[in-house]
Amino acid sequence: MKQIFGVTTSFLIAGLVVLMLLFWHGAPGKQLIFMIGITCTLGIAAFKIPFWGFFLYYAFAVLRPQHLWDWALPGNIRWSLIVAIIALCGVAIHHGKILRNSSFTKMSCLMIGFSFLLIISTLMAFNPAIAQSWGIEYAKIIIVALFAMLVINEVWQVNALAIMIGGCIGYIAWEVNYMYFFQGGRLDIFHYGYGGYDNNGAALLLAMGIPFAYYIGVSQHNKWSKFIFCGAGLLGIFMMHAVMMSYSRGAMLAAMMGVMWIIVRHRSRKQAIGICVVLTIVVSVLAGNQIRDRFISTTNFRQDASAQSRFESWSAAWTLAWERPLYGHGIRNSNIYSQNYGADRRGRTIHNQYLQVAADSGIPAMLTFIGMIVLSMLNMEHVRRRCLKHLKYDLCTDEIKKRLDQVEKLCLATQGGMIIFALDSMFLSLELFELPWLLFIMSGVMPTVILPLIKTSHSEDKAARKLLDKTPKRIPPRRKYRSEHSKSGKTKKSDDFVLSKLLHTS
Repeated sequence: MKQIFGVTTSFLIAGLVVLMLLFWHGAPGKQLIFMIGITCTLGIAAFKIPFWGFFLYYAFAVLRPQHLWDWALPGNIRWSLIVAIIALCGVAIHHGKILRNSSFTKMSCLMIGFSFLLIISTLMAFNPAIAQSWGIEYAKIIIVALFAMLVINEVWQVNALAIMIGGCIGYIAWEVNYMYFFQGGRLDIFHYGYGGYDNNGAALLLAMGIPFAYYIGVSQHNKWSKFIFCGAGLLGIFMMHAVMMSYSRGAMLAAMMGVMWIIVRHRSRKQAIGICVVLTIVVSVLAGNQIRDRFISTTNFRQDASAQSRFESWSAAWTLAWERPLYGHGIRNSNIYSQNYGADRRGRTIHNQYLQVAADSGIPAMLTFIGMIVLSMLNMEHVRRRCLKHLKYDLCTDEIKKRLDQVEKLCLATQGGMIIFALDSMFLSLELFELPWLLFIMSGVMPTVILPLIKTSHSEDKAARKLLDKTPKRIPPRRKYRSEHSKSGKTKKSDDFVLSKLLHTS
């Protein structure tokens, strides 16, 4: 396994170095060269370790390069299809090993159940053609997600996905800010949206990246950690400003709640207070009068025409849902009839993910979708609490503590991203938005992939305590490798901690 990982890493490093050289002061077609290079590099790696195929698939799903560089990439190349084939070929090559190492999770059960309900809804649809076209897109997302849950079986893979999310969305935010500050105040995200989404969908994508910018900044334990923290903080600021420039009130509110969730639960209160103060100053500076007025206008929803149209479409969706509560009217068929039930115009989208699913595919489908969100939160909370417990009580090496701390921060970031999606979904209908499905995958596999790390921590703790019983001695003070391991930032001589040397003497 180590040899395979070494070969894969060599491919990645060599490919990325070449791509960086090609990007420098770009030659014509640099975007196309990048796409071909990264696809070939990770495609080769996927035949060694299937994870890299799914990593590349979701990187393209988040970055959406065919929209980001539509002026530079050939329009007839289906990048997602190519990458999906590469990922599935990697699974086919290693299918025996994958089946031996994989486990069937609760999230997999919910995804399969949701798929079954969608199939019934499609078969019973009033307009089968519309339902089938949307059902095919659903099938692509869910099939890849189920295979990804079989392939992802190590903590470093989930960590790589989290960093990828933060990096890709950070690049999108950089492009949005660059156009605004250096190209005459362009607000393309407001006028045109991004990646096939309107301004509200694009804002949700950017807002969900903020927790992962936080994760990149606080999860590193090396000599570059301060620089990474500052760089990730800058990415987070870019993302927040891009969300503001979208003028999407739902995304602004959801982002605020997600960030508050993270700050309140962040260990090291001093750090949390510092982050809160910096964010308050930055937001107050970047948010102009128009953005403030737009956000405050949410309080005047009775006079807001946009808000009233949403209330009307929600009422129509609720009536539609209870008319056919078990299997709905068919995927995206509710839009056809929404005007007959009180919506302001024909073809009105429901603008509520939950009510859209209920009207289209029935109440059970809506409850299953909500169940996936709730299970994601519970899984990550369970893993986070286990990590905190072992961080506090186990006598293990600094390396294991660092890895436990990373996982704890990853769980918190994923929860923040899921909260942002869950809240903003009350104002949007984005069934084919792939980023939340990636969060479902990460939270679905995390309770399983964390077990080897927990077992290592437990075994080191057991060995250290046995050694202490045989050779009692004063335990040295805990070394502080990060301030968040104690509320005060100070340690006591009575803290349960054993140095690495003491552990290795056994």
